[in-house]
Amino acid sequence: MREIIKLLPFIIITFLFGCQEDEECVGCNLNPKVRLKFEALYSKPLIDSIFTSVNGKIVEYEDSLLSDDLSDEERLALEEALILLRVDSLKYDEPYNLFRMGQTKIDEVDGLGAKSFEQFQDTIIRDFSIPVDMQQDGSTFYFTYHGFMDTLQIDYQREIVQTLDGVRMRLLDVGVNGEISTFDSVRVKCYNTECSNDRTTIYLYF
Repeated sequence: MREIIKLLPFIIITFLFGCQEDEECVGCNLNPKVRLKFEALYSKPLIDSIFTSVNGKIVEYEDSLLSDDLSDEERLALEEALILLRVDSLKYDEPYNLFRMGQTKIDEVDGLGAKSFEQFQDTIIRDFSIPVDMQQDGSTFYFTYHGFMDTLQIDYQREIVQTLDGVRMRLLDVGVNGEISTFDSVRVKCYNTECSNDRTTIYLYF
């Protein structure tokens, strides 16, 4: 009993040190997520150009309709063309405004880690984080957004960590399979040497 009492301070210090290590395990849970950031690097200039062109033609046709020199047939043709242009303008209006604010609207996500998109916040509200398939060292996702469809395959190593709350899972060596992913370009930014899920952001350029 005396031996145990002598060792008690050492046991307490060891326990506290272990707790400090566990507290550093930020992002460790039963279903860790990977942070994604969508950037309309290539699509934004194209949408800008189309939106500006369509709205320019709308103004041009509206000015032409003010002319008294138009025949009934010419006026009718201009009015019909104007209706179609306004429909096009509405179609590009949402992505134009979102891209201008640096935002993206994800319409649907399909993949083993994400059964339905309703579970997750949209990128309009905050950075998008998606849960991965914890049964294997990789997850493939299919995104639908602004009329685009793209595939992303994330690779990682799974690690089991013991914390104060119990056994937790985290990801290491987070990366992207470039042969499977179809985005225009992808950049993996790690905030430490481990590239763990809580210290990594994947930038998706479309």
